[in-house]
Amino acid sequence: MTTSRLSTLTRGLVAGALGTTALDTAGYLDMALTGRPASDSPGRTVLALARRAGAELPDDESRRSAYGQLGGLAAGLAVGVGASVLRRLGLKLPAPVAIAATGAAAMAATDGPMALAGVADPRGWTASDWARDAWPHLAFGAGVHWTLTRFEDEREAERRPVTIGSLLRSTALGAATGSRASMGVLAPALASGGTARAVLTTGLAGAELVGDKLPATPSRLEVPGQLSRLGAGAIGGAALAAREDRSPWLPALAGVLGASAGAVLGAAWREAAEDRGWTWQGAVVEDAVALGLVGLAVRGSD
Repeated sequence: MTTSRLSTLTRGLVAGALGTTALDTAGYLDMALTGRPASDSPGRTVLALARRAGAELPDDESRRSAYGQLGGLAAGLAVGVGASVLRRLGLKLPAPVAIAATGAAAMAATDGPMALAGVADPRGWTASDWARDAWPHLAFGAGVHWTLTRFEDEREAERRPVTIGSLLRSTALGAATGSRASMGVLAPALASGGTARAVLTTGLAGAELVGDKLPATPSRLEVPGQLSRLGAGAIGGAALAAREDRSPWLPALAGVLGASAGAVLGAAWREAAEDRGWTWQGAVVEDAVALGLVGLAVRGSD
């Protein structure tokens, strides 16, 4: 690891460029060993997509080759930047998984447009065709992964990676927040161990639990209610990540998604319960579920 201060975008561009170089090297090595000719499919893909966009590019053998190289470079840079952004957000996969996932993304970025343009149909490829296409893209993934880990600053390197477990905990807390907005601040307060803060937030949560049962309380699906729950879900997810020394961005997003789902599902449950005459019983059940989700979010670890 180095202490490089390269920006996320710059790291991604460098990683994409190095990965593309690795991919081209692997492809040319395959051509040298097998004697297969260079494919003009990438260039024809660029021409076909340009025509669909209403642009007519000059077409000859040299230009098709250039279009293909430029299109491949653009795809490689885009995938490199995407991988850099995800790593900056805290998604740090084991090296073999990261290499395979990045290579698969690069394959999708090149093979997908070919299929869309009607230049190639991957559904008809043989196992040998897929293998020949896959291994240069694995070289791309390896180049991108090496670059991103090599040029990672110390603070990022020291942070624990965002895991599936941490995202599930943030999602669970977000779902609780979708039911009761105060849960987004209650869970981090309880986890911090500060008595005064825990007492204050517990009091606020208790007030919301009571207020939720009042007939005059507006629907959580109205804009103010939704915004407060989404914001609390983001705060809660980020706070859980900070407690575990992880990057906060993906957990915050998980909290928002959980809050959105929790609000919709909670409102649907309450409506169904009221239709059966279980007005206060349905509310209490929802309270219990929300508190249970908070407990799971706070106590879980990995």
